[in-house]
Amino acid sequence: MKGMTGVVLAGGQSRRFGSPKAFAKFKGKYFFEIAVETLRTVAEDIYIVSHPSLVDCFRQKTVEKVIMDDERYRGQGPLAGIYTVMKKSEAEWIFVLPCDMPYMRPEVAEKLAKYANEKFDAIICAHFGRIQPLVGMYHRRTFEQIEKLLQAKDNRMKSLLHRCHVRYVTEQDFWENEIVFRNVNKPNEFDDIVT
Repeated sequence: MKGMTGVVLAGGQSRRFGSPKAFAKFKGKYFFEIAVETLRTVAEDIYIVSHPSLVDCFRQKTVEKVIMDDERYRGQGPLAGIYTVMKKSEAEWIFVLPCDMPYMRPEVAEKLAKYANEKFDAIICAHFGRIQPLVGMYHRRTFEQIEKLLQAKDNRMKSLLHRCHVRYVTEQDFWENEIVFRNVNKPNEFDDIVT
């Protein structure tokens, strides 16, 4: 899609998982690769935002752009990752996905991308009553709000959504199985996931 950049957020510490979740495997693919493949259907450009300790590992396993959060806001979570990519990209929309949703499918990104329009600052998945601020799109006009929140050390995605005109996309808009939006936090949560 014209004017859209994809972002895979892979900077978390994965403490509960016990090893970096991005490099766990599901059906022969790394978790982060599933996110990249999903985004590739809608984004011209893709960035993986990584923790400094994982950058080299990512670069050995992918040709995608691997970056770290802007130094000023490093360690301030997903908002810092979105901010960093907005600084680097000129795209109108930033499509965000976490690296720990192994059941995510390209069709979800395609359906969600259709809701991108000038009336909204953010398009967010909210299937089955669960708001997913890390499965959605942010217009670049949210950049200033993100910067203000980071400066104030308010790293909550919810704080950004409260300041935006948001379109929440639900199962009434398009149907997807609930498992698609499931994060994996522990290796024993699913039998078919290999670490």
